[in-house]
Amino acid sequence: MNGIDRLVAGIAPDPGPGASPLAAELMEEITAQPVPPRTVFSWRRRFVAPALALMTVVLAVGLGQTPAAAALDIDRVGDHYVITVNDLFADPRVYESELRARGLRITLKLAPTSASLARSILVINDSERLRAGHQVPGKGPVTTIEAPGPCERFGGCPTGLKVPINYDKSAEIILGRRAQPGERYTLPPGIAMPGEPLHCVNYVNKSVAEVTAMLRARDVEPEFTSYGAPRSTPDAPAGWYVHDGVMSADGRALLLTGPRPRPGPQKAVCS
Repeated sequence: MNGIDRLVAGIAPDPGPGASPLAAELMEEITAQPVPPRTVFSWRRRFVAPALALMTVVLAVGLGQTPAAAALDIDRVGDHYVITVNDLFADPRVYESELRARGLRITLKLAPTSASLARSILVINDSERLRAGHQVPGKGPVTTIEAPGPCERFGGCPTGLKVPINYDKSAEIILGRRAQPGERYTLPPGIAMPGEPLHCVNYVNKSVAEVTAMLRARDVEPEFTSYGAPRSTPDAPAGWYVHDGVMSADGRALLLTGPRPRPGPQKAVCS
């Protein structure tokens, strides 16, 4: 239920505490006006209706809810749209609707991932041609906008998308979203990437037993696979070698193992 609760919290506006102080003060002033006995009928005709109308406006201001914010922020800058995501837990159909309203045939998909890859963006331009094998992912008119300053991520640190106004092809955007408790990653980071448990650690070609101990010391439980294995397993031969690894969920890692060391130099990249 945690996932449902979080989604609901993201889309349901706060009902608020009731009338605002200003609304309550104005309501009290209206209802406190003295009414002379001989002018009851006149008061009813000349004051009650306007007062009720004013009270309706006051209640609307004090109790009303502001319109829901757009899931996407789409600004026109010159001959491009600049697009950023406001709500990472919106229904994908909402993204599609907002993009289609600008004439853009872009599909935006959210991929659960770790904190280190949250809001990372992968762009597959002109997905129809890509499926036909005629284009390289990420090379095309739809581009990412990089955050200013240094970036430790291998794929960059994008903050948004830049799309030509007249873009009439299709593209697919994959955006990293912080995984919820118990949710497996569909955009898995390497275990040695910045922000991940074995960053700056030389773990490749160490034994399964050694790497398992390293991960458990960091509150990460490993599972294992090997070349040609149909599925992962909770254990592997302790003397086998670890060739690679990714985070598969919060506190869980998937290690690629083999009976022989991985060839070539395997020093950790540490930034």
